[in-house]
Formats: sequence, structure tokens, C-alpha cells
Amino acid sequence: MKLVNLILSSCLAVAVWLAFPVEGAAQYQFGFLSYQKALQNMPEYAKAQASLRALKEKYDNEAKYNEEKFQRMFADFLAGQKSFPQEILLKRQRELQVAMEQGISFRKDAERQLGNAEQEMIKPVVEKLDSLLGQIGRENGFIFIINTDNRDFPFIHLQAGKDLTEIVIARINGQVLPVNEENKTPEGGASATQKEEKAVPAPEQQPAEPAK
Repeated sequence: MKLVNLILSSCLAVAVWLAFPVEGAAQYQFGFLSYQKALQNMPEYAKAQASLRALKEKYDNEAKYNEEKFQRMFADFLAGQKSFPQEILLKRQRELQVAMEQGISFRKDAERQLGNAEQEMIKPVVEKLDSLLGQIGRENGFIFIINTDNRDFPFIHLQAGKDLTEIVIARINGQVLPVNEENKTPEGGASATQKEEKAVPAPEQQPAEPAK
């Protein structure tokens, strides 16, 4: 048992050490982003939402038709209930009960069908975004990429982790932004590293003293 605890403690120590960058290093150890924001910027997501809205509209129209049909049946029942024979009155009551139950059942079924349709439409979009995140993670040597939407991580050290939200959105739109800004060469100038490597000017030479 002590051996297991020792191994777990060692693994945790290594993980913490890996998660924090060495002083002076430009490489981030992990990334984080708003997954939902990135997802909503994907063209496939907009298409899926449009298809889902169209499907929902059809279900809503059918539900409205059922409600209007029930209201007509109920109005006819109220208008004739005093004059209906007992058998017709009972028959109309049963028809109203069936119509009401069918309307409720249809709405529940519609919600279930819409939920299934949304999962099927969004699944390939999520898989594509996950693939893109995996590509960015491998390119930059990240240990992992965190989804911050649920505020599961109230604090992230910005020397260890990089906010990838805008970088991922740019990649979705076909633009590649650098993850490590330290390595980015300013337009029309040298990088910070190149500037540091410039030779320091030699001190001015003093004139030699005249011989005595």
C-alpha cells in the first residue's frame, strides 16, 4: 500500500512539474478555450442549426394543428352536450380524451426526436472540432487542452497555459495564428531573440599617451 502511495505521489509530482514551464521557455504546456464559442463559429454548426430549426418548425406546425383540432372538437362538444343523447355524449368525451392524450404524446415524442436529431447533426461537427484541437495540440506539444465553459478551472496560470479560443476560431476560418507570440517576428523588424543576439558595440578606444 505504501509503495502504491509512493508511486502515485511521484506521478503527481511529475505531472505538476510538467504542467509548469521552465523559466525563460516560450513553450506553453497546455491550452484552454471556450469550446462552445469555437463550435458556434464552425460553418457546419450553422448548417446543423438551420436544419434543426426547419425540423422543429415542422413539428411545431403539426402540434399546432393537433391543438386546433382539439379546440374545435371541444367547442362542438360544449355546444351540443345539453342536446346529445347519453351514448353520443360519452362517445364525444372519449374522443376528446383520446385527442388530448395524443396531443401530449406527440409533443413528448417531438421533443425526443428533436433531441436525437440534434445529437446526430452536431456529432460530426464536434468530431471535426476535436480533430482540429488534436492537431493544434500536437503541433505545439500540449499535454492537454481544457474546455473552460463550465468554469471547472477558476484559475489557470497564463505562463503555463495558452488561451486558444481566438487561435482556434482563426484556424476554423483558414487562418493560422502563432501560439507562442514570443516567436513571432514583428512586421518589418527582427524578433526579440534576434534583437538580443545583436553584437554589443565595442567601447571607443582611448588615444595612446605620447612617449616621454
